Amino acid sequence: MLANMCSKAVNQSIGRAIRHANDYATIILLDQRYSRPSQIQLLPNWILKRFKTCDNFGEVIGAVGKFFAAKKSL
Repeated sequence: MLANMCSKAVNQSIGRAIRHANDYATIILLDQRYSRPSQIQLLPNWILKRFKTCDNFGEVIGAVGKFFAAKKSL
């Protein structure tokens, strides 16, 4: 039950980052629980489509940089 309550709070926070179709944001979940399939499955489907797990912080920074570079070029 506690995991579901925590997931609900995380999902609400994620939803607040994106307000409309032309919005974009990166959401970094710095918790090793999000490397577990059981925890990942508690995320909303629209996030699951874009969810990526990274092994180190350098990989995170690289992915975020690529994301924003792609958005900037649009």
